[in-house]
Amino acid sequence: MSALPEIAETNPFPRGGLSRGLLKSVPLFSDLSDDDVACFEQTAQVRSHPKGKMIYVQGEEPRFFYIIGGGWIKLFRTMPEGDEVIVDMLTTGHTFGESAIFEQNCHMCSAQVIEDVQLLSLPARVLKDQIRQNATLALNMLSAMSRHHRHHVSALAFNTMLSAPQRIGCFLLQLCPPGDTRKSVTFHLPYDKTLIAMTLGMEGATFSRALNLLRQKTGIHIDGPVVVLGSVPRLAQFVYGSLGTKYISADM
Repeated sequence: MSALPEIAETNPFPRGGLSRGLLKSVPLFSDLSDDDVACFEQTAQVRSHPKGKMIYVQGEEPRFFYIIGGGWIKLFRTMPEGDEVIVDMLTTGHTFGESAIFEQNCHMCSAQVIEDVQLLSLPARVLKDQIRQNATLALNMLSAMSRHHRHHVSALAFNTMLSAPQRIGCFLLQLCPPGDTRKSVTFHLPYDKTLIAMTLGMEGATFSRALNLLRQKTGIHIDGPVVVLGSVPRLAQFVYGSLGTKYISADM
């Protein structure tokens, strides 16, 4: 598979404090010394990329790993028949691309911008070199990979117990501020409904029927990208039953 052009295009942002802030906001780097963080900061590139941009493609050799400073990234696999399977949707504070550095030295999925994004890109060789020298960083990397795996296993197990309307409700609850149980909350969908349906593993018709049923059961209102949850506890009760008051989970 041919490599993409060099990722170094639109509107670079000033490095300085922005790079340091993004690095220290990620668990992988948060407990490293300033000198250790500086090794990454010196080679970091902060850039903006428009919607639709491919960051890397499945099978490509990893040259960078990334921290999202804003916007949304879609990770997906292309199956032999040509079908696209969404692996994950990532936003501010998430990292991606690092696991490929240690997995057969190739990306197992593709990464695409779905809403204009700011990325901090760091060379893969720097991460490899620093992990060899820094036990704290190596343990942080193992912890991050373990946490990511646990999250996906938990989400997969939990989603098998939910109906289609409940899965949509769960998605909407995760867009609320953590711990927010106000009676009414208004926010915007992060990306279009077609992509939301794909993320939740639903066909378009199934998603529409499930969304209509969710409206009837919980009184939510969606007008274009604007969502109004008339009662967060009511939606949480519908999704999680008796666990409705504890719907925010670190693993979910």
